[in-house]
Amino acid sequence: MKSTLGLLTLIIGLLTACEKTTNVDVLLSTSGKLNYKLIDDSGKGVPNVKVSLYDMIGSYSNQNVLIDQRTTDAAGVADFGDLNPKTYLLRADSVGVNNVGYMVQEYLQVITGETRQRETKVTDFSGTLTVTVQAYNNQRLRNVGVAVIPANRWYYSANTTYALRVADVKGVTDESGQAVLKIPSDKEYVLCLYNSSTNATYNAYNYIRVQKGQKADQTVLIY
Repeated sequence: MKSTLGLLTLIIGLLTACEKTTNVDVLLSTSGKLNYKLIDDSGKGVPNVKVSLYDMIGSYSNQNVLIDQRTTDAAGVADFGDLNPKTYLLRADSVGVNNVGYMVQEYLQVITGETRQRETKVTDFSGTLTVTVQAYNNQRLRNVGVAVIPANRWYYSANTTYALRVADVKGVTDESGQAVLKIPSDKEYVLCLYNSSTNATYNAYNYIRVQKGQKADQTVLIY
């Protein structure tokens, strides 16, 4: 009798245990993450750069809304943490590499439940400028110096010494009267032409801008 009672108690205990359930709450992520890294030509991170993150609410640039700003760390990384899944505009207005400032601007998509890790070479934000220098009779001139100066650093009474000091890019025309230069994109520049032998400044200045990965041609006449 005792054994029957014990067996019955064991069965009841097992049935009771089977009725117990454990409720586990599963939280599904509704956001994504974004880590944005800026590197130089050698692959080294560029630190202390302020990167702005914009929410695009329209098709025009003035409709972008600034929602966050982060500064790149020692490894060149700006960590924006959790973000709503969508496409964002990232912009770093002046990233210095080899004493030249670059305008970095690109669109990146954040996906739910994923960490987007983007590594961007700063100097990829460049275009190619071909400067052709001619005399009044259309003869092309060689050995003419070309200094590409940020427009906000130029003034019209400046001399060649100043132009060479503040120029982002410098070059000299070849036998065909041309200088092919790689310059940062989306920046407004002034071209200062000068005599590469005497450093005399020519009275020929032109505003120029190139787009990323694009080519631009500029012909300058010297009288």
